[in-house]
Amino acid sequence: MQQIGGMLGLLCAPQQAAPSEGVGSKVSSEDDSDADPLAEDGNEEHVLVPLTPAVLKESMDATAAGILPWDGRRFRRVKQLQDAKRNHGCVELMREGSTFMAVKKMPTRWIRGSPDEFIARYPDSSEQPWMDVGLVRHLNQIRYPYCVKLLGVFVDSYSTYVVSSLASEGDLFAWCDRDPQPGLEREAAMYPLVYQIFDGVRLLHQLGIAHRDLSLENLLLNNEKGVLRIKIIDFGMSTMSRLVSGEIRGKQSYQAPEMHLPQPFDTFMTDPFSLGVVLFAMGAQDYPWSSTKRKTCELFEYVCMFGLTKFLSKRRLRKGSGECLADVFSPSFTAMLAGLLDKDVGKRFTLGDRYSGTTAGSGSALRRSVFDSEWIRHHVAAAGSQGTNSAVRVSI
Repeated sequence: MQQIGGMLGLLCAPQQAAPSEGVGSKVSSEDDSDADPLAEDGNEEHVLVPLTPAVLKESMDATAAGILPWDGRRFRRVKQLQDAKRNHGCVELMREGSTFMAVKKMPTRWIRGSPDEFIARYPDSSEQPWMDVGLVRHLNQIRYPYCVKLLGVFVDSYSTYVVSSLASEGDLFAWCDRDPQPGLEREAAMYPLVYQIFDGVRLLHQLGIAHRDLSLENLLLNNEKGVLRIKIIDFGMSTMSRLVSGEIRGKQSYQAPEMHLPQPFDTFMTDPFSLGVVLFAMGAQDYPWSSTKRKTCELFEYVCMFGLTKFLSKRRLRKGSGECLADVFSPSFTAMLAGLLDKDVGKRFTLGDRYSGTTAGSGSALRRSVFDSEWIRHHVAAAGSQGTNSAVRVSI
């Protein structure tokens, strides 16, 4: 898929559519958890202890203290997976013996030698690489199931290497080009992945973490014993601050519109909007718009003026034969998208966690959770009747 343009005249035409612990003598990417971390019901309680700034700082400092010398004979480069432009580097596929891993390679002059050094040098950076590695290390320690494993941080004379377990099936960006075609069959195939995504971000919110950079590229798929599991990556724009202002984070297509306004906004409510864009792209094999900044993309302007339902009645399927998305999406899927993508934060769906239903300190009533949407309930019931859980089985 390619990023779409913002021409209103293209509305009725198809759009070009849019992968710890310390390291021993040998790293391993095997999952040592025997329990299935996925709940059958979105309302099931997961009791988590919210992360504190002090604990996060301790995790970041411990990661920096554990940096080891890079051994180019130990880790063999296979190929580049993607650019990591915001970190001035790249992500490479490497192997140690028969074990494959993802390695984010960054200039040490950028990441520096510790979190304190980085903040001193780049106090206003929107990208915080030590936030990323510190959070992943902590999430590994509490056995959070939706992230890759941090296998170690290494350094040579020029670069710093963050080594993580490999998500074997790539990202959701690549998944979007797979069959089935948009429609009910595709929605059924999406459900196990969508449920995991919702649950994963809900747990982050319960920990007090807003991701703020959720996208197709930052949601990976890993084959675990024949089952596809979601892995959330790139926590470098995450925050533990609930109310902020002037902090525009994430990719332009995914940014909640309130980020562009001068008043403070609730960071926990920006993640559901981003996930609405993710679901739209998964279902349509296309992006809904190129930007949510007002007077920038005419497609988003149309949605703001006439609503998502009218937009879907005009927007054509990218790979179809002239069908509009309103004819392809199920009514319940359309309703869920509308709830997640509502520009009015007060009406936007939450992710069902106890913290995201109200603005911090407001005391207002909880808003509707996406887990209560008809689309989720229908697929939960269907999965239950078939004796399956919220995962998708794949061929090995």
